[in-house]
Order: sequence, then structure tokens, then C-alpha cells
Amino acid sequence: MDGLIFYTEKMYYDSWFLVNKDYGFAFDMEKRKILSGQNDKSIHDYIAKEIGSYQKAKDLRSRLKDYRNEFFMTYEDSLKKEGLDDLLAYIKENDLKACVASSNSRQRISFLLEKEGIGEYFDFIISGEEFEKSKPNPEIFLKAYEKSGFAKDKCLILEDSYNGYLAAKASKIDYRIIHDTSFERDFDAEYEADSLFDIIDLLKSCLLYTS
Repeated sequence: MDGLIFYTEKMYYDSWFLVNKDYGFAFDMEKRKILSGQNDKSIHDYIAKEIGSYQKAKDLRSRLKDYRNEFFMTYEDSLKKEGLDDLLAYIKENDLKACVASSNSRQRISFLLEKEGIGEYFDFIISGEEFEKSKPNPEIFLKAYEKSGFAKDKCLILEDSYNGYLAAKASKIDYRIIHDTSFERDFDAEYEADSLFDIIDLLKSCLLYTS
């Protein structure tokens, strides 16, 4: 969700610098790459290991969440990525199934999907709080595939983060990485797309091949 269908990662990145120095946590782009796509528990564990206190790590995350919650409750301009509306319309018109498998909380996922008016396009949601291990562990994608009821060769993962790429690759499910243009590209993947518009063309070619 974050960074793939919504422009949220830049806000997440900037918010770290409002609080990290108060806790002695040296946040930077490399740590963003490491932490992006991970669930709360994994992020807590990572921070606690660096600063030596799990409680301080929880306090840091709590302050981050307060800032981010305020942002989400008050933002006015849409956060949707280019091509999202077109892709979702194509999925619906062709009776394809779609789900959000995000490391974020179910509450945040549902809130953003409804606020942006696209909740109806997704058949189900899988959140990071459902798993002990987060990306790059492929469990979240494997659960999405199992819940979909389709064979692996009928599924496609869309991702933007490095950990998401590793998880998608480990799942043995076809994937496309769409790099978040909010940041400079910091990794390369075997299978990439420039935008969500490209996914429409990919789906068209798949449907043509199978028809």
C-alpha cells in the first residue's frame, strides 16, 4: 500500500527526523531501506537493538504514530499514485480479484482505502499485525495467494520496497516492482514496471494469452 498505491513514504521518512534524535536513533536512507515494508514488531526490535531499550523504541514509535495519525486525519489532497484509478477500474471491469497485503495495521489500511474512496475495489485485506515475521519473509504474500483461491501462476504481486521485493521473490509468485518516485532508486529487481499504468498493459497481455 504505502509507496505503491499511495504517496505516503515521503511523509513517513520526514517524520522520523522530528523525533529520532531525542532517542539517539540515527535514521537515514539506508535504515529506511531496511525498515520499509516491515511490521511494527520488527521495527521495534530493530530500533531497540540500536538504542538499547525496547521501551524507548516503543516511545519513539508512539510519537511517530501520533504525528502520522494527525497527518492522515487532516490531509486534504488525494494521496493516490498515478494510474491507480485506471488500474482498479480495469480490474473491476474484467472481474479480477485484488487484495491489499500491507505491513501496516488493518485499521490504517481500511481507513486510507475508505478515505480515498477505493475500498470497494479490494476483495480482502491482509495486514502486518497478523504475522510474527514481516517482509522480507514471504508469509504475507503466501497467505494472500492462499486466500485468493487461485494457483500461483494466476497471481501477481505489486511492490515498491526492497523488503517487499525480497519477499515477493521468495514467494515464487510473479511480481513487478514499481519504484517509489519520491526517492532515488536504491535497488534493482529482475521484474519491474515504470508505473501502475504499465500493469494494465501487463494484465491485458495475460488475459489475451489465456483467452
